[in-house]
Amino acid sequence: MSAQPRASPHPQSIFSLLPLNENAHAVIQNPSNSHLLSSHVDSIQKQHFMLNVGFQIGSAARYTLATLGRNGDIIVDGPSISRIQCSFEILPEYDVVMLYDESTSQTTQVFGDHATPFRPGCKRKVVVGQWFNNIIGMGGIGCDQVQFEMVWHRANFKGEEESKNRIESPLQARTVDNVPTVVPSQIPTPNQWPTMQPPPFRYKILVDIGEGTFGKVYKAVDVDTGRTMAVKAIPQPQGGFHPQQKDRLEREILALSRSSHRNIVEYIHWYSSSDKLLIFTALKAGGVDSLINNQYFDQNPNGVNEILHQMLQALDYLACNGVIHRDVKPANILYTPLESAGSHFLYQLTDFGLCNSIDAARSNVGSPMFQAPEVQSQGGETQTCKVDIWSLFVTVAFALNVNQYRSKVLNSHAECIAVALQAASAPELQRIQDMAERDPYKRPSAAQMLVKCYNGQGLTTPRNEVPSYPEERLPMPFPTGFPNPQPGWPPSGPAYSSPPTVPNEYGMGAQINDGPQIPQQQIGALALNRTTSALGARSRRRPPTDSKREPTQYGFPGMFARKQ
Repeated sequence: MSAQPRASPHPQSIFSLLPLNENAHAVIQNPSNSHLLSSHVDSIQKQHFMLNVGFQIGSAARYTLATLGRNGDIIVDGPSISRIQCSFEILPEYDVVMLYDESTSQTTQVFGDHATPFRPGCKRKVVVGQWFNNIIGMGGIGCDQVQFEMVWHRANFKGEEESKNRIESPLQARTVDNVPTVVPSQIPTPNQWPTMQPPPFRYKILVDIGEGTFGKVYKAVDVDTGRTMAVKAIPQPQGGFHPQQKDRLEREILALSRSSHRNIVEYIHWYSSSDKLLIFTALKAGGVDSLINNQYFDQNPNGVNEILHQMLQALDYLACNGVIHRDVKPANILYTPLESAGSHFLYQLTDFGLCNSIDAARSNVGSPMFQAPEVQSQGGETQTCKVDIWSLFVTVAFALNVNQYRSKVLNSHAECIAVALQAASAPELQRIQDMAERDPYKRPSAAQMLVKCYNGQGLTTPRNEVPSYPEERLPMPFPTGFPNPQPGWPPSGPAYSSPPTVPNEYGMGAQINDGPQIPQQQIGALALNRTTSALGARSRRRPPTDSKREPTQYGFPGMFARKQ
């Protein structure tokens, strides 16, 4: 060894390669690799040397951590080793590491108790991680002539940021695709319960990111593509799910799988094993509750305008298709940072386990602070989409901390209602104060608020079917928190087409009844066949739309078909 090994791994390294056999030790002893060495003390206090792999290696391509082979960044000699045998690459959009088998003889492989070998017949690449695919072999028929164990130093890294300072040759750089839009897999029918069929992709659980009364939420990765996802795991009780539990889960899954709107979290897949039900959705950066806790809106009060506008679009989409969410709150609104001008975040509604169709919603569900007055009504009258409008108003007031909303100690539903009504009289909320109208028939719809505050930008309801709203009830000045729409805001142009999905930290709320939750919608029901005006008058009956003849801004699943 021509250079003295480091006493500890290089600070820019992500993992190190620990030799497991004699040939791997020969790689460690090769003088050409000495600059990558550091010492390692194992669990029995025995010292070893290992090769540091990370951003400190001046690889030719920006997103390549290291190549291994006779001509690689790490020299691996041997008659059965290719010039470039394999490479470790980062996927900056997901911050994961993939192993590529670059050998002409396809003699690279992963091993270990939780190994997921290369998929036959496909490009030989697979995600490697701290707890899976962490033993690498290469050379020979068994791909085991040289074997290393991956010892991880930093499982969490920012690939895009850390790779910016690396020298890259454009001719040798691997092309990195834009973040793919999450496309729903095969859509189940309303009466279909998932069978014991695994998803059409191979995945590994990475970390636990939330827990609720009904299940856990994990961050997972598709080992073949590197795509990260959120997975809600719902344990199956002994004896199976009760009919009520099964009905709720069916509502959530079907609502997610049939939804197609920019401001509703993307569904990926679902399946049932012998002991649990798994729901896969796109992974997001976090929830609005985390932005509130980090005082983002205290420093950027105008940012609440983005939540209001985008959630009104989501609620109009649901209302237009006869679905009530029934648990709109900060924890159930996920965000994704955007680079485009005019908007800082993409907000998406999640947690649809409590959703209902309009003609079936009667139960008292949701988070008490955000519940509309009629939800607690003892009369048992049918609820409407207006319950979500009240909840969105409280969400906005809570985010802005109007009248010190967040510090209120509320011990009853009556106190929750009183505090919301007080917030409605605050100057900064005058423009939207009628969203907190006690009488749901006098409360504006999402479509009416979109027309009033945003000139109809983002409507799903046809503009000519939006009932007029009494102008005298809505003061004209737009207060500080909600500036009058300016040129460029809301963004002009046709309806918001789905932007690239940026997978991050959360795909669904972590709790079901009390805390972060995932989107919830209800299915089947008499989808708003009649449009209710703010004063309770009903407009003409709308005939069902033929999506093939009358293109709409957002196609909504046929699952929400009207019951006869």
